[in-house]
This record gives sequence, structure tokens and C-alpha cells, in this order.
Amino acid sequence: MQTTPRVPFFAAPENLEALRLYSRTLRSVVSTSNSDQIANPLLQIIELMIANAARFDEYCTSNIEWIGESFMSQVRAFPEMPFKERPAEIASAFTSAFRFLCELEFTQPADPSFEVRRISQFVDKNLERFTDNDRQQITFARYSMPVQVAKKLLNDPAIAEFQKFSRTVEEATKLKSDWDAELNQRSLHLESIKQGLKDATSSYNFVGLVDGFRQLARVKITERRIAFWSLIALALLMLTPPTAQLIYVFTHMETLEAKRGLLLYTLPTTLAVEVVLIYFFRVVLAQFRSVKAQVLQLDLRIALCQFVQSYAEYSVKIKKDDPNVLTKFEAVVFSSLVPESEGIPSTFDGAEQLANLIKSIRGA
Repeated sequence: MQTTPRVPFFAAPENLEALRLYSRTLRSVVSTSNSDQIANPLLQIIELMIANAARFDEYCTSNIEWIGESFMSQVRAFPEMPFKERPAEIASAFTSAFRFLCELEFTQPADPSFEVRRISQFVDKNLERFTDNDRQQITFARYSMPVQVAKKLLNDPAIAEFQKFSRTVEEATKLKSDWDAELNQRSLHLESIKQGLKDATSSYNFVGLVDGFRQLARVKITERRIAFWSLIALALLMLTPPTAQLIYVFTHMETLEAKRGLLLYTLPTTLAVEVVLIYFFRVVLAQFRSVKAQVLQLDLRIALCQFVQSYAEYSVKIKKDDPNVLTKFEAVVFSSLVPESEGIPSTFDGAEQLANLIKSIRGA
């Protein structure tokens, strides 16, 4: 990668003016009949430098650093030089100018122009016209200098930064690949967590439903216990009046005829109390049976909730197209508790039986 020098060299006004004066002087040399043939290609290179000063500044940084000042010294000194010293100076200046031209050809991205190829052909055909030192310079410019220029370019801080940037890009690419792999792993982990939370939520919901059923079952068990002991109490109360009356009769056998009227008057009352107690006994017995049935239904629902998730998954797999896969389950779980009210006597039924009993006694 080539960089433009901070301070222009060929495009500097003083150097550009010196090159123009040098060009005019070379034209006068070329126009003479006994001029050296090297002056003509040198003039072509100088004119290329004048016409493309910024381009030479951009692509000839190595030779500007190596021989730039000495070359401009030759350019400035040539117009005042004696004529007899000019041929040797032209050959020396040509080798320096040719080095700039070779570096331009090596570093610029475009193909060499026709003028550059023609000058290179001139050098190949007339290499013996140069002195040993000039031939070494030309050989260096054609073969060794590109290696030195390339080495200098590769060691340039900008190239080092570019290489560092390239390594950074590779590291960033590797880091992105690692991040993508880690992101995929985390996505899979999140999916597993999501599924776990879903299963936990489902399980928690069913656990909550089971807990609700269990709380209701505890209430119903308490009601069943109360109904049971109420039955026991009513049974004892039902047995108390006739038992007391029998005890009274057996303990007062000798005076039974004298108290016959009292017994006849208390008998309807005793029978009425017995009827009322029997009625309440039947009501409590029906309530006991109803609560017992409800407790059994709650136990059934608790048992169903323990396998509902597996049942749902199995049913979906077996009957994918059946929208009513849980209809029976929902009908059982979410239906109301059946009280089993058949056979429970109403209040009006008990009152009617009691009235019929009193009428029969009066008729007797």
C-alpha cells in the first residue's frame, strides 16, 4: 500500500521549476547534431516527471528518500555545467531518473505506458553505452530495487497496521463464531428451561387443583363426621321415650290401673316426639349418605388429577384429530358434586304424616 508523502517533492514549486529549466536545457542538448543519445530518453523521463509530478510523489517515495536530494542537486547544477562534462552527467542523471521510473512502474496499479516501455527497451539495447557504475545502478533499478521497495513497503507502519487489522478481523470472526456457538447452546438451554417451567407450571396447576379438592374433602369429611354423630345422637333420643315409658310401666305394675288415664294422655305426645325424631333421623341419614358420596367423588377427582397430564399427552398422540379428547375427564373433574337427594323427606312430608297420626288417634 502506497502513501502520499506529507511534503511534496516533484510537485514542490522550486523543484518543479528546476525540472522545467533542466528540460529546456536538455532540449538544447538534444537539438545539437553531436548530442548524446542518452539525453533523449532522459528528456522523456523529465517531461514525465513534470507532467505527472503528483503521481511520482505518490509512487516513488523510496527513491525520493534514497536519492531525491542528490538527483535534484544534479538537476540544478546541470544548466551551469561546462559542455564537455555534460555527457557523463547526463548518463549519471539518467540512471537516477530511470530508478524513479522503475519504481513508478513497480508500485503503480496501472500498466506501464508506451513511453515507459520504450525507455526500457532503449536501456536493454544500449546498456553497453553506460559506465560500470551506471550499469550497476540500472541493474539495481531493474532487478534488486523492486525487492528493496517491497521490503520497505512491507515494513511500513501502515502495512503493519493493516496486518494488525487483518489479525483483528480474524480474531473478531473467531470470536463471532464462538459467540454464535455459545448463543446456540444458551438458546437450547433456554428452551429446556422454558419447557421445564412449562411442565412445572402445569404440574403446579394440577397440584393446586388437587390441593383444592383435598381442602374440600377435609370439609366434607368433617361434615360426614358431624352427620354420623348426629345420627347416633338422634338414635339414642329415639330410643329414650319408649324406653323410659317401658321402665315406668315395669316399675309401677301394682299401680298401673290407677294411672291408666295418664298413660293414655301421654301416649300421643310420645308418639309425636318419636315421629319428629324419626323424621330428623331420616334427614340426617340422607345428609350423611350425600356427604359420603361427595367424599368418594372428591377422592376420585384427586386420583384422576394425578395422571391427567400423562393421559392428555397420550390422548393427543393417539387421537390427534379428536378435539374432545378430555371431554370425559373434564366432565368428571369439573362437574358439581352429586348430593344424592333421592329419598330425602321434605318438611311438608313429615308434617303431613304427623297430622294423619293425630287424626287417627282422635278418631279412635
